[in-house]
Amino acid sequence: MKKENLHFYQSLTHFLGKTLGKNFEVVLHILEKDNYHIAAIENSHISGRSLNSPVTEFALELIQDNRHLDKDYVVNYKAQTVNGQALRGATFFIKNEDKQLEGLLCINQDVSKYEQLSKELLALAGLTQTCPSEFKEEHLIDTVEVLDESIEDIVHTIIKPELLTSNASLSKEQKLDVIHQLNEKGIFQIKGAVMRVADILNISEPSVYRYIKIVNDKEKG
Repeated sequence: MKKENLHFYQSLTHFLGKTLGKNFEVVLHILEKDNYHIAAIENSHISGRSLNSPVTEFALELIQDNRHLDKDYVVNYKAQTVNGQALRGATFFIKNEDKQLEGLLCINQDVSKYEQLSKELLALAGLTQTCPSEFKEEHLIDTVEVLDESIEDIVHTIIKPELLTSNASLSKEQKLDVIHQLNEKGIFQIKGAVMRVADILNISEPSVYRYIKIVNDKEKG
């Protein structure tokens, strides 16, 4: 992304966050090759993320599925923090003049208080809760986005944490399976992912690159 465009979207991120208020987290993801990273974030208290946090699995799925080729944005999908706090998400695809994806501008609204309040009001009236009509939109996505705080969180969705903290080391096949799944999700496009995965799996960075090559060669073959 050109520097002037990056500066514009960083300023827009902070502007939207301050304008919308503390119940809206606004995040700018920049998608450079092997360097996916957060370039700006406002109201980060909602998810607990920082500039060092990774792109979410959900965002990686959007990228892998090339959603940006036929849509400019997706809105009104369910999201949640790692603590299970309910959010309402929206993502705008930042594309260059050649329609190539350069970034994601994401807005996550904390709707937990509204949901709790609506449940209490409906309970007082003896009614059941239904999906609000304003959330019934053509771009609604069934998948729930979990706002992971770290690469570790993503790895732990693939392999149980106790296996990584036990004295028993993972077999080569297990490591290859983990690398394969992470590679499919596009994890290694995230800035610093190879180093973090190497630490988590207790192997060297060259070993991670070697496993990635093995996985890629198998897919090509």
